[in-house]
Amino acid sequence: MNQRIIARDVVARQLAISPNVLIRYERMGLVQSVGEGEAQGYEPSQVRRIWSITSYQRDLGINLAGVEVILRLRDRMSHLHHHLKDLAEQLEDLVAPPQPPDPDQPR
Repeated sequence: MNQRIIARDVVARQLAISPNVLIRYERMGLVQSVGEGEAQGYEPSQVRRIWSITSYQRDLGINLAGVEVILRLRDRMSHLHHHLKDLAEQLEDLVAPPQPPDPDQPR
């Protein structure tokens, strides 16, 4: 398994949850695992997402339906943030003053 992939049982043990809970999160579409069969694991971004899910449930008492809404909103905000950044770069390119010709360059 790739070194950046953390095995499902390791994640479950570190977060003090059952591997079956992780499988349920996958089936609900809350997280995505990589690998096949028993060699399932998660990329670091998915482990952070799992940590968020367990934190929302344990620390804040939010049920899985609420967690799903929060995650969807977070994903949407992230997408919009990246899109806004791209648009700002495009706008900057459009309004940037033209560069004067380099006198050392032959025409």
